[in-house]
Amino acid sequence: MDVETGQYFEWNHRKLDGLQNTDAAWAAAIEKCRREISIRLSKRTHFGAHSTTRLGEDAIDYYVEYAYDAVLSGSWQWKDEYSLSQQLCRIAGSVIDTEVQKFKVQQKNNEAQVIYEGAFDDLETYFYQQEELPVGFNDMDQLIMDQKIREIEELIKGDTNCEVFWDCIKEGMKPAEIAAIMEKTPKQLYKLREVFIKKIQSSPYFESDYYAKVKR
Repeated sequence: MDVETGQYFEWNHRKLDGLQNTDAAWAAAIEKCRREISIRLSKRTHFGAHSTTRLGEDAIDYYVEYAYDAVLSGSWQWKDEYSLSQQLCRIAGSVIDTEVQKFKVQQKNNEAQVIYEGAFDDLETYFYQQEELPVGFNDMDQLIMDQKIREIEELIKGDTNCEVFWDCIKEGMKPAEIAAIMEKTPKQLYKLREVFIKKIQSSPYFESDYYAKVKR
């Protein structure tokens, strides 16, 4: 990653020069930053915005290096109210958000939209719909969708396979791509899909005529 001198170069280095035991401070700050990024990106670095394929290197290394370079180069202004580790974490967090937005823009034309029952009853369409949101989709629809997403994530919490499967769906991946990432055969992925659906069916929040027929 190329580093250019930014407008806060001198300011930042005055602050860095004032640190006690600079080497130890950097080591501790970088380690803390790595931990926070690792927690935030849990199970999200094998695909999508934070994948090695997209970033060109391991996501944690990428964001830590970016934050480190931003402080040293002066492209990010040192804030007196934050410690060195907090400076790094704030920078990394900001860049993570930026990369997610970039990825969404890149995927806009072919991104899978997760559409819930009421618009589509068929489960294959329900999970793998590749078209734009329906005309008339409004703020209330978005609130309902967001609530259902939260409900799904609560229902599958603790089941790593289902969590990764759901993350793949949200990233707009097709079944073949999900199978490759999860290193599963089509049959294994189908079984996982059934487990995922059963977890959702366990909640009255997702009752529908389709689910009722499936449960009979």
